[in-house]
Amino acid sequence: MTEVEWLIAAVLAAVLAAAHVFAYRVAKLSDKTQDVLASVGGGAAIAYIFVHLMPELAIGGRELSELDIITFTPTPITEAGLFLTAMVGMVTFFILDVRTEEGRASTKTSFRVHLASFASISAIYAYTLPSLVTTGWDYAVLFTVVLGGHLLLADRALARAHPTQFAHETRWVGIAAVGAGFLAAYLLPPANEYLLAIGTAFLGGALLMTTFREELPSASRARIPWFLLGLLVMAGLLIIALAVGQHG
Repeated sequence: MTEVEWLIAAVLAAVLAAAHVFAYRVAKLSDKTQDVLASVGGGAAIAYIFVHLMPELAIGGRELSELDIITFTPTPITEAGLFLTAMVGMVTFFILDVRTEEGRASTKTSFRVHLASFASISAIYAYTLPSLVTTGWDYAVLFTVVLGGHLLLADRALARAHPTQFAHETRWVGIAAVGAGFLAAYLLPPANEYLLAIGTAFLGGALLMTTFREELPSASRARIPWFLLGLLVMAGLLIIALAVGQHG
């Protein structure tokens, strides 16, 4: 990576860390404002998942089929490998969420599990961020916006339910997770692009699950115009980035 690419990656990591800092303020906004933000963020996240992430998993799956693993695994299974990884990511975070809901009597345990899950998302993304910048800084910027908004809205649930712990603990854990992931990327970069693709696929699955369970407001509180605004703006930016990339 060049120094400029590392600088871009560092700025994007700082944006992600800032999301953890300001989540407490989002939790203090009116319910109407939070519903608007959740609708916009949910629309943007869904656009990113279906316009960019899913096609990337399909392309990555075809590239995986060209490895030596094809000798031992049927091609269709190899090509579905990244989708299977995304499924594992989605199921992992779903199980964590269900387990914490089952243990409502232990609010401290529930808080810790949610905190660990959100911190792991931040760490995984920060680790993949430098490599993502080298493949296309425009997509890295858009993904940072989506994930930053997602963490901003997801953290607000913890901020509302556990205001004291969040102010004195949660946001610092989130910031530390971003720093740890970014430092690991600098000291121990991914051995190859396929390991990076696997990490991104797992993150994508986690993002897909948490977007539907944590970010989108309920049907009674959703703001359709704002949801469509987030969806259309993000989809438009992704299509523009795709068109520019093809002609670049």
